[in-house]
Amino acid sequence: MRKLFLLIVLSIMTTIQAKTTYIPTYRSYLHIVTGGDTLAVMNNLDTLELADPEGIFMMRIDHEDVTKEKVKAIKRKKRLTGWMTFAAVMSGISTAFSDNSLQYMLRSTNTQFAATLAGIYADNAKAEQTLEITAWINNTSDYELMVCDMERGLTWWILPRQTMELRLNNPEASILRISDAKNDHVRYATIVAGSKVTKWEIDLETEDYWYSPVYHPDKPHKPETIVYYIRISKRDYLDEKITVLDFKNIKESTKNKKQ
Repeated sequence: MRKLFLLIVLSIMTTIQAKTTYIPTYRSYLHIVTGGDTLAVMNNLDTLELADPEGIFMMRIDHEDVTKEKVKAIKRKKRLTGWMTFAAVMSGISTAFSDNSLQYMLRSTNTQFAATLAGIYADNAKAEQTLEITAWINNTSDYELMVCDMERGLTWWILPRQTMELRLNNPEASILRISDAKNDHVRYATIVAGSKVTKWEIDLETEDYWYSPVYHPDKPHKPETIVYYIRISKRDYLDEKITVLDFKNIKESTKNKKQ
């Protein structure tokens, strides 16, 4: 029992030694159909905008930014999930070695309670990793606009020079009909957005990039088993492969700049 406890604790401590962070992946798409013309834009940034060609309205997508505070919150929820799972496992082991029926019943109740809490913490950790997405429709005209959600049957009115906020699911695709009250100007707009956060092991972080090692799939994670590195841009979150030698040169150069 004691040996098993020490092995589990050692395993947990080993997994938290490496420096890690959570890096977002954003995808946004905006589409406006006006008469026979179509405008469409897309990107992988946290913001995307598209204006109606006649200046009637403008659409914008904003993704939740993954700040240092957001990363800390995700890690905190993950850590709590790990410890509650550990508590549930240890409680179950303790129950198996109960000396009598009363002791077994009490320990079994504790095990169920710990397991339920572990599940709650796990759900909360997943929720923390789900980023918020907001769409904005800015009425840039001098008359009211009617916005109809063609999927859900909802209708909103936007006053002249005012902005409407739409909270989107993650991911979500919304098809809107946007027009004036007299239907003299009718537009069909599509808003598609989705995002996620991915956990990365980080060997080096600079002002512009994160550097994450990729290990040989069949060998332990050690410096000598690194096959190459992934360099991830903080500007647009695009990634590229670089060699181990290139990484060592970049790390040495970064170290020299700090001196």
